Amino acid sequence: MKTAASVSATTVSQALTKGTCPICEILKDFQWTLSESTRPQADLLLCNFHVWALARSRGKLSRSTPGETVTGVFLELLKGPLIGKANSAECALCHKVLAEEVARLRELAQRFQSPIFAQWMTTQGSLCLDHAPKLKEFVPLRLRPCIDKIVERNRTELESELQVFREQLKHGVHQGGGILGRVAEFLVGQRGL
Repeated sequence: MKTAASVSATTVSQALTKGTCPICEILKDFQWTLSESTRPQADLLLCNFHVWALARSRGKLSRSTPGETVTGVFLELLKGPLIGKANSAECALCHKVLAEEVARLRELAQRFQSPIFAQWMTTQGSLCLDHAPKLKEFVPLRLRPCIDKIVERNRTELESELQVFREQLKHGVHQGGGILGRVAEFLVGQRGL
């Protein structure tokens, strides 16, 4: 398996331009890149999510049908001694994602040391309800209220946009449905993290 250091990932600066939680954005990219670069092998402990992520990622790399690629991954995982399903605490890919999460939380916390950056995040930045409290663990006490302000502004903006979308739906207008994904990410973070 390739090491985590050899897996390319989105930078904090790139993730900030997406308008969503930068940690979620980074981890989503990291996780899928990790899945694509990991070679399936029988001694690899994987959780349910990462077994399927590994099987799906192989389909992007080959010209075979999805069923053929999933079959190929599963055959590789069946060779050798059978270990069985791992929970997220045992999963090799979950460990790498968690290590990346901590490294990027530290990187983002370091950026908060700049008053200009902290002000920008307060007025423009996004954080999900999962990563905001985790980020607080890495910033000085004086910056923790800034994170609370970011979360409250995000909540207020999302609630307002969701109200507008709900009114549009009553009139048969379905444009702007991306708000549902943004609200879900805000509430629970990126799926699979």
